[in-house]
Amino acid sequence: MKTPEIGLLTCNNGSSNSGNLTGIAAKEVIKELGSDLVGICSLPALVNKIPRQVLIVKDLKHLIIVDGCRNSCAMKVADKLSLSHEAYINLENDLKIEKLGPFSTLRYSDEDVKKVTQAIKAKINQFLRQ
Repeated sequence: MKTPEIGLLTCNNGSSNSGNLTGIAAKEVIKELGSDLVGICSLPALVNKIPRQVLIVKDLKHLIIVDGCRNSCAMKVADKLSLSHEAYINLENDLKIEKLGPFSTLRYSDEDVKKVTQAIKAKINQFLRQ
C-alpha cells in the first residue's frame, strides 16, 4: 500500500451531524481525487498512540485536520502527538455548520456535504499549486 501525499485527520464522530460530515466529506474527496493522493488517518489509532500509525502520519508530506465542532478533538490529538499540520478546518467556526448535538448523525444536507468537501479540496489545491 502506497502512502498518500496528503493525510486527512478528521474527527469523524458518527454521533453528531458535524462530526459525521467530516468523515463523509473526507471519503468524497478520496473518491474524486484518488487514494494515491489523499488518505484518511486513523484517529482512534492516534488516540491510542499506535506507533506505526503515529509514524505514518508524521511522515506524510501534508496533513489537513478537520474538526466538526469547537471541541476540536482531532486538533487536540494532533497537538498531544506533536503532529504538524499545514491546514485546519473547523466546521462550526470556519464553515458555520452548526453542531446539533449527540444523536444528530443524519441531520445534514447534501449542500453541507458539498460545502465541507469543497473546503477540503480548496486546502488540497493550495498544496498542489506549491
